[in-house]
This record gives sequence, structure tokens and C-alpha cells, in this order.
Amino acid sequence: MLNLSYRNILLVFVICFVPTFCQAQANYDGQVIDKATEDPIPGVNVTLIKERIGTQTNKRGYFELSSEKPLPEDTLQFSFVGYKTFKLPVSQYQSQTFISLEADNIQLNEIRIANKKKIKDITLGKFTYYDLKDFGNATSGHHTEFIVNRTILAKFFIAPKANIILRKISLGRQDFPSSPTFAIRNANTNFLIHIILQDTLTGTPGKSIYSTMVSLNDNAAFVDIDLDTAKIVIPKTNFFIAIEWKNNPYNEIIAVNNAQKVARTTKRGWQITKDASEYRVYYQPFLVGYDNEKTLKRALLYTKVNNKWQVCTQYHTGDLALSATVHY
Repeated sequence: MLNLSYRNILLVFVICFVPTFCQAQANYDGQVIDKATEDPIPGVNVTLIKERIGTQTNKRGYFELSSEKPLPEDTLQFSFVGYKTFKLPVSQYQSQTFISLEADNIQLNEIRIANKKKIKDITLGKFTYYDLKDFGNATSGHHTEFIVNRTILAKFFIAPKANIILRKISLGRQDFPSSPTFAIRNANTNFLIHIILQDTLTGTPGKSIYSTMVSLNDNAAFVDIDLDTAKIVIPKTNFFIAIEWKNNPYNEIIAVNNAQKVARTTKRGWQITKDASEYRVYYQPFLVGYDNEKTLKRALLYTKVNNKWQVCTQYHTGDLALSATVHY
């Protein structure tokens, strides 16, 4: 008969589990952008220097790199032709981080500025990468909010003139909030975008002039949707851009919250409870709300209830990270 003392049992426990802890996997993800223009940079080389593994950013500047044997003193390196190499110690890494690369020479910036002058574009409802960061700092008055599980949400825009061309829609999204004890992360999502004219009588969203399905397969926080090939002409100055959520398994995020469940009730009416897990299903994308410190105005948002448009009163922040770039 095997007789193990407390010390021996503890030793066995340490021997069995220490290797597991030492080999814990680490995941790094985020977006790489141009410091001057804030445009995503595709094709950036992202490398863990000591471990000697790497990847490249996709067309949205998004990267995701997994380390099977993370080294605490390792460094993430970001390099691309025409930009200064940037190094970030893994000890300073934050989930869904933004990396701003600075142009390596003045000529590169001069070319970009010259090209921008030739195109008469304006971005309505413009937001920045700064607006997407969740600071949680009460003194700055800046915070973010998740918009989830709505059927459809429309934001109001005013163009500088009629018959403008809609070139691009940008939206800000975040990963699942940290309040549930556990959530299954899902990078895949699809949703509908609608371009809707304002009803002149009611002021609410009226006739839809364009709709398209958008599919994403990464967790990029800043998403550009290129509409140049669609050649969308908006005949009036007042219009809405609407996001329609699709409640399908492809978009599901499964979350688990700790909850109490009544196990039985005594004769005196006392309820005996026990711990129970509460499962909830949320649907992507999670759009970001932020305090618009530039205009100090709240965005005019509408949502559909019983197939009727009404002002969205549950939205407490200043603006929604949804913009429209137009050409005129």
C-alpha cells in the first residue's frame, strides 16, 4: 500500500504543474497604423525577436501572433519599408493595441500630402484611434461603451451638398467586454450596412438607397469598408448609415456569468441556493461609443422597435464610432 506524506503530495503537485505554467501560451494582437495619416498599414513584419517567430499585418493592418513558449524579456518588433522600426517590450503589451509607425523620410509624407490635396474628400463623423481606446479615466471624461444585441441602429449625417459620392464607411469595434467570467472569442462576424435617406416629414430614416453585407474575419478595432466600386450617389444632404445585426451562429459570442440558483425551499419558506453558471449569447459586431470632445454634441441615433423608427434613448455617450467619407 502506497503511503504518501503531505510533503510528498505537494512535491508531486509541483512537478506535474510547473511545466504547464512555464509553457503557457501568449497571444498578441492589434493594428498597425501610419502615425501621420492614421491609415492601416498592410504587410508590416511583426516579430518576436528572441523567440524568432513572426507574422505580417493583413489589409486592415491587423496582426495576431501566438507564442507557445513566451519569454518574459522578449520584444515585439514592427518593421516595414519606408517606416522607422518600432520595438515594444512584451511586458508593456496591451490587448488590441495600436502601433503607430513613423515615416522614415520626409519625401514619403510629402507624396501623401500632395495626393490628398487632389482628392476633394471629407469625413463626416470622423473618429480617431484615440477614441477607440478604453481608458476608463473619469477625470478625462473619456470612456467607451458597447452597443450589442440591437436589431438595427442608424446614425444621422449631414453632407456639405447634395449628390455627393460615398467612398468609404469606417466603424470602430471592440472585443467582448470583460464583465462575464468567461467568453468564447470569435473573430468572425457578418452584418448589413444600409444607406438611408431622411424622411422629410418625420425626420426619421426613410428610403433605403443601398445595402450590402460586410464580413470580417479578424478582431481589428478600426474597420474601413471601401465603397468606391459601388458608386453610391446620395441625392440629398441629410442621410443615415445603419448597421443591422444578424442573429446567427456565425456572429455568436458565448458568455458565462456566475449566478445563484434555488436548489430547494424549506417548509418555513427559506430558499436554499447553489452556485450555477448562466449562459448568454451576444452578437457581433460590438460598436464603440465615445465622448465627442471636439463637438460636444451627441450623435442622433435611431433604432427600430416593432418595425418603427424611434430615437435611441439608451445610448449615453456622445458619439458612435461610425463615419462616412464622401467625395464632392
